[in-house]
Amino acid sequence: MKSIKIIALAVFVLLVGISSAEAQQNQNRGKNMNRAAVETMTSEQKQLIQEQRDRIKEKRELFRASLTESQLVIFDNNDLTRQERHDALMKSLTETQKALMQEHRLSVQESKQAFRNSMTAEQRQQIRSRMQMNRETQGSGEMRETVREQRRQRMHNNGGN
Repeated sequence: MKSIKIIALAVFVLLVGISSAEAQQNQNRGKNMNRAAVETMTSEQKQLIQEQRDRIKEKRELFRASLTESQLVIFDNNDLTRQERHDALMKSLTETQKALMQEHRLSVQESKQAFRNSMTAEQRQQIRSRMQMNRETQGSGEMRETVREQRRQRMHNNGGN
């Protein structure tokens, strides 16, 4: 009886170890794929991305500065879910603030389109193959969680901006 417990424990530890190693490999594969994508970008593309990030940061700061005290209370209220905060904040926005948000959306869309137009056929193919590999190796829920984790890492690495 005691040997069965030891064998069961050994199998359990082995399975946990294998799943941990697989998870680590999947995480590292994503980082290597992103690194490869950046390495294939031209200097103009890297500059476009940096300009877009700077514009987004600037617009975000401008929008945050336009919020009233009551809107800031809603924005920083962690008792509400993210969706509830969003809904309450959207209801409280002035026309000027809504116009600022719309201008920001259009600016981001234009930046994305400019980047897409600068991509070569080879870069497009790399993105398609990367997306296909992700679909094959991960379920949709896992992929979303991986993307969220990558975003958290970027936010953490960029100092929250």
